[in-house]
Amino acid sequence: MGYVEEMLAGGETVMHRTRRHRIVLLRSVAGPLTLVVLGGLMAGLFGLERWEGRLTGAWVGVGLAAFGFLFALPAWLRWRSEIYLVTDRRVIQVEGVVRKQALDSSLAKVNDVRLSQSLAGRLLGYGTLEIITASETGINRLDDLPRPIAFKKAMMAAAEAFAGRTTGPREPAAPPPAAEPPPAARSVADRLAELDDLRRRGLVSSEEFRAKRLEILEEI
Repeated sequence: MGYVEEMLAGGETVMHRTRRHRIVLLRSVAGPLTLVVLGGLMAGLFGLERWEGRLTGAWVGVGLAAFGFLFALPAWLRWRSEIYLVTDRRVIQVEGVVRKQALDSSLAKVNDVRLSQSLAGRLLGYGTLEIITASETGINRLDDLPRPIAFKKAMMAAAEAFAGRTTGPREPAAPPPAAEPPPAARSVADRLAELDDLRRRGLVSSEEFRAKRLEILEEI
């Protein structure tokens, strides 16, 4: 089990994994690789020549190649050991060959994500991602990140899924209150009795009584 796998908690799943762009490695090993190529050419050319100092020239070439290789190897190991991870709980940055260092950003504390790309970064496909969190560290900066947009999408998708798991499912909305049933229609007999009662109590005149009674009877 590797160092990164040992850092993961039980049930934690890696959603996205990458390391710094190869341009970082190229910057570090450009000089040493030049020495390796130059030393190899010297060793080859002087080894084919037939003069007294050919062995010295060949050995100088071998020495330059070995010197360049010894400088390129640590740079390659540093690049190889720096890893960026997005899990379903956090963003992890691991670096260091012998002495390891890890920086975590919990998805629950991520407030914002800021992406910046230079012209060269857009052409070659790398950029810098700044994860702004509510933790004490404040900003977790991921430099020279390959395919930074894909990394950002993976992180935001993981953060959204994490928020959904922590808040739980939404409670169903309460059904709207049932409408009150309309009042039952009164019968013709009840309406005529009520109208006759109003006439006896003198609340309607004889003309109003006859007109209203006729109107009720016409509804039958």
